[in-house]
Amino acid sequence: VTTWEIQPTSSRLNAKIVFLDDSCLLVKDYMFLRNGASRKYAYHWQDQSGQLISRWDNAAHWKQIATFPHHKHDGQEDRVAPSREVTLEDVLHEIAEQLQSKQ
Repeated sequence: VTTWEIQPTSSRLNAKIVFLDDSCLLVKDYMFLRNGASRKYAYHWQDQSGQLISRWDNAAHWKQIATFPHHKHDGQEDRVAPSREVTLEDVLHEIAEQLQSKQ
């Protein structure tokens, strides 16, 4: 965990998780409670050489995706698929399943 801050109107988490296969998950998850709740997140999973495996995020730049702004990048930045809003727990569960299927 590189950043963990909780304020009265916001929270911020930045972390890096390294898995047994040397892939890693870069975590950014911010919550803002001013004028209603809003959340910004990106969970970027990459292999040991830094190549994207998957990224789940809610950046508002893929308006054609049915689940806008929530989406998932699969293997390439421009390969985008619909995704529900995810949590760190959801992402870790999906990564664990993928890593176990490789064994």
